[in-house]
Amino acid sequence: MVPIHAMLIPTFIILRKFGLLNTRTGLAIVYSAAGLSLSIFILVGFMKGIPKEIEEAATIDGAGIFRRFFSIILPMSKTGIATIGTLAFINTWNDFLYAQVLISNQTLMTLTQGIYFLQGQYSTDYGLMSAGLVLAVIPVTIIYVLFQEQVVKGMTAGAVKG
Repeated sequence: MVPIHAMLIPTFIILRKFGLLNTRTGLAIVYSAAGLSLSIFILVGFMKGIPKEIEEAATIDGAGIFRRFFSIILPMSKTGIATIGTLAFINTWNDFLYAQVLISNQTLMTLTQGIYFLQGQYSTDYGLMSAGLVLAVIPVTIIYVLFQEQVVKGMTAGAVKG
């Protein structure tokens, strides 16, 4: 995986050339591409843990490749998909750098940018910033509490060979 700092300038240039700079669509594309490598890494490890015998039994019963994928592999991969979704949400929600560089329009700013701009040049209202940070942490905490079991299972699924 490449550090985001190394990809920042090329990403900026590409988005500017395609007219996606300062748009939510451009930011969404960047977040999707940035999280893709970790998602593939987690899912490959998870899907390697699915027993081949189950898929072979479905093949013997006459299931095609799409039927096997949607009836067997996808339902057995729900934990890995929940892990990827949770991690992607947390990484996107907490990101500051990409949003700061790629979004300059105040109406499109993300929550982390909004909290950053509560800091003034000569004075800072730390109470207001702290309240904003608490409000920013609440959705992430709720999502993680709801999906923590799936995240732990998904992260450890491909780690043990049995």
